Amino acid sequence: MPPTPSVTPPVYPGTMIDKDLNFVSLVEGMIADDIYFGIGTYTDLDIAAHFINQTALNLELSTNYDILGELAEKPGKTDSKITKLKTRNYSIPGKRTSTIELSIVGLSVKQKDFLESSSFMGKNTTIVIVSKGKDRAVIFNGLRWTVDWSGEADGLFTVVISTEFSGVTAGKIYLFKDLPVGA
Repeated sequence: MPPTPSVTPPVYPGTMIDKDLNFVSLVEGMIADDIYFGIGTYTDLDIAAHFINQTALNLELSTNYDILGELAEKPGKTDSKITKLKTRNYSIPGKRTSTIELSIVGLSVKQKDFLESSSFMGKNTTIVIVSKGKDRAVIFNGLRWTVDWSGEADGLFTVVISTEFSGVTAGKIYLFKDLPVGA
C-alpha cells in the first residue's frame, strides 16, 4: 500500500481549472482603450449572456452604455489587499479591500460636470473598458465612483474616477481576452 501523499493538487473554485493559470491566459495591456458606462449592476448570468462574443459586446454597449472617453497614457491602477490577522503561530486572512482608479483624458466641461453630479457619483455604475479591436474587455461591475479632475489650457480635462470596496472581487471585476467575433 503506497503512503498517503504529503502534498495534493489544489482544488480550484467554481468552474476554474488549472489551465486558467497558464501564461497564455494572461490579459496583455490594452492600448488606447475606450471607457463605457451604464447605470446598474450585472448578475453572473447577465455577464455570461452579454459578453460571450464581440457581437454581444457591441450590442450591449450600443444599447445600454454611453462612451465616457479614452484611458490616459497612464490609465490607472487596481489594488486588492487583505489585512493579515496574526495569531501566536500564524497569519490568517482578514478583511479584503480593493481600490480602483481610472484616468480618462480629453473630457469637456459638460462631461466633467456630469461626472461630478449625483447622476453619476450617487449610483451603482458599471464601467466597461474595451480595446479598440473589441476583443478584450474589463468590467468593473456595479460600483460607486468618485471623481477628481485637473484642467488643461486647451479646455479639456483629465478626470480620475475611483472607487473602493470591501470583500472578494468575484462579481465585481471581470476580464475577457480574445473574445470571438460571434454570429
